[in-house]
Amino acid sequence: MTLINFYTIAGLGLVFIALIDIYLTVLHPRIDSTLISAPLAKVIWFFFRCVAKIFPRIRKQMFSHSGPVIIITIVATWLLLLLFGFALVVWPNLGYAIKSSEGYTQVDFATALYYSGYSLTTLGTGDLVPETDFHRLLMVIQAAIGFSIFTLTITYILSVYSSIVKRNTFALSLYHRSGETADGAIFLVKLISNSNISSVQQDLSNIARDLINLLETQKTYPVLLYIRLPQTYYSLPRILFLAMDTTTLIRSALHKQKYRSLIHCAAVAELWGGGMHLLRILSNLLVPKRHLLISEQEEKNWRARYYEAVEQFKGANIKTVDNLEEGADLYVELRQKWTPYLGDLIDYMAYNWTEIAPHENHPN
Repeated sequence: MTLINFYTIAGLGLVFIALIDIYLTVLHPRIDSTLISAPLAKVIWFFFRCVAKIFPRIRKQMFSHSGPVIIITIVATWLLLLLFGFALVVWPNLGYAIKSSEGYTQVDFATALYYSGYSLTTLGTGDLVPETDFHRLLMVIQAAIGFSIFTLTITYILSVYSSIVKRNTFALSLYHRSGETADGAIFLVKLISNSNISSVQQDLSNIARDLINLLETQKTYPVLLYIRLPQTYYSLPRILFLAMDTTTLIRSALHKQKYRSLIHCAAVAELWGGGMHLLRILSNLLVPKRHLLISEQEEKNWRARYYEAVEQFKGANIKTVDNLEEGADLYVELRQKWTPYLGDLIDYMAYNWTEIAPHENHPN
């Protein structure tokens, strides 16, 4: 293989990698179909976590910049891959297939980058002119790719931040509806008190719809995970905790006969299923697979938490289960299904459990 062929193949390889990742990230966006964007985001997030350990006082403020930095880095990586890829393709042809319009033609790699940059940014060719039909066509292709990439990038960024606004709106709604807490018991008291079952089901259906929308946007734009605000009540783990704890209390603490239609309604099933689906996806594809172990002390804390919730329900004249111990057993059983996934997510996102659920004791 000649040196010229090596440069050409290497350059086309870089261009191909960039175009494939852009296609998978922007045009076919799924959480499990990216090429370099997701690994790059993980590396940058790891860097932010390391720096946060060094400067804990500015931890929250620093993490709030992680998402924008990741997006900028991904876009910059695409552009650099295209720039260097096309530069490698045209570099061996400087001086005879691509010449200066005036005087001697520089044949170094910097000149190839200059020519490639002009073409990608659709500015033209500058003072370098293609002399063959192939390189004229290549210039047009570079310009078309450059224009398309800029357009797709803008669309991608707008879509991501539109999804962030929807997620923040959902999080803020849950925050205020739970009395500015993350307590599912308080949330249910406010939801059920002085309301008929049909209106409660409708409210839960709306919340489940918002959670399913959150599930789909997170699957479509994995970078959303790394976009976070300093206020914890906007966080994805807080949303998931409140959703899962609420459905767990509905299924384990409310009276089986009086609230039968609510316990078995489609909205509760959708809220539970959507939350578990999102937790499993994040755990399997983004979060390291190392479920936090559940200790006996933690199960005791869950039982204490359950008894407190039942007392809150009784204080609000909400009828609870006849057999308190059976209800506590069911609560612990359901918590065992989702708490390990959530614990992984909380740990990966560099939160403390008390930040997500300040009303709970957590020994880990």
